[in-house]
Amino acid sequence: MSDISESIEKRLIYCFAFAAFFFQFECFMVVVSLPDLSREMNVSRHEVSYVVSGYMLGVVTALLQANWVGQRLGFWRIFMAGIYIATIATFLCAVAPNLILLILFRVVQGVGVGAMVGGIYAILPTVIKSDKLGRAFGILSASAGAGMVLGLPIGGLISSRLEWPWLFFGTMPFLCALILLIKFYIPQDKLIIKSINTAYQYRDVLKTPSVTRGLFILFIFQGVMAGFRFLTPFLMEHQNNISSTISSLIFLFYPACFLVFSVWAGKQADSYSPKRLMLLGGALSLMAFSFLLVFFYAKGAWHFVFFLILIGSAAGLFTAPNNVAIVRGLPASDIQKASSLIPISLNIALMFGTFSFGLLTTHNDPKLVLYFCIAIFIGLLLYISTLRDGSNNLAS
Repeated sequence: MSDISESIEKRLIYCFAFAAFFFQFECFMVVVSLPDLSREMNVSRHEVSYVVSGYMLGVVTALLQANWVGQRLGFWRIFMAGIYIATIATFLCAVAPNLILLILFRVVQGVGVGAMVGGIYAILPTVIKSDKLGRAFGILSASAGAGMVLGLPIGGLISSRLEWPWLFFGTMPFLCALILLIKFYIPQDKLIIKSINTAYQYRDVLKTPSVTRGLFILFIFQGVMAGFRFLTPFLMEHQNNISSTISSLIFLFYPACFLVFSVWAGKQADSYSPKRLMLLGGALSLMAFSFLLVFFYAKGAWHFVFFLILIGSAAGLFTAPNNVAIVRGLPASDIQKASSLIPISLNIALMFGTFSFGLLTTHNDPKLVLYFCIAIFIGLLLYISTLRDGSNNLAS
């Protein structure tokens, strides 16, 4: 554990929360603008999906290397290097002359963000006690939800009023603000920048059933959520002729509900069973996709509003408890490893979900994807319900 003061711990959490805010702010600005970006560049839905999946590829690549590099150079340095890489790459995305270069720069941008996220999840367990990790994860989730809330309307407004490069110019002030926040708010000389374990082998912690099962559950849940978040703006526009501006406002129901439930769920997971909250989140997700299937061709946008309320609440109830279930009950030397695996699994899921949903719906009826989602959540609920609510499976 860290010997830094409680005051600096709080500052670090707030700094990391701002970084989580930026990560989701940028993601949702781009996601809600994809239909307009597709038209402006005259490319297909599948081709434009690489703008998102390429970004996620960069994030995952950086996450896989962040701990090896951080072990040698220090995790705080990795975090700071990520901020500078992301800032430069964001500017390059804004000035990219074509889709190929935009995707390339998005990969580099993802590398920077991945380094930031890798640093966060490696440092966090060293400064926060295990019985308070749920609250810390909840704060990160809430900040991510706030980024979604702000990113959606700004992304919709920019895409409908301005040209697509402003999607990236618009995120640069937040990166610059993060750099200034760190420079003047965090005492650099008091930070823990090294791992608490010199033998940083993922295969050791992956032998723990609670870790492997928790990461598998995370991958399935977040992959489906990411895929449908990518698909929803296209459905609203193509089936209901909803503009990007209105679509972004409707989409606000998702992060708003996520924001409300994520902090509460994180606090509850510190004291009560994460499994019960995860089952509740999975059940709400199943209800949401079943509802959208029934009212798929309904007129207006009311059914999308209700759907987004349900899946936003489900994601908020599920995310922090799932993270707690992965790390709870582990020895101190393994908590950091398991925590570092969370963003890797999450971002692989986001990349896979976005790519696969874009591919599946290119030549198929989107209703088939809904049937697929329903089957996945039925299987996920059955799987979670069979796990023993204890330290060897899902920690209680």
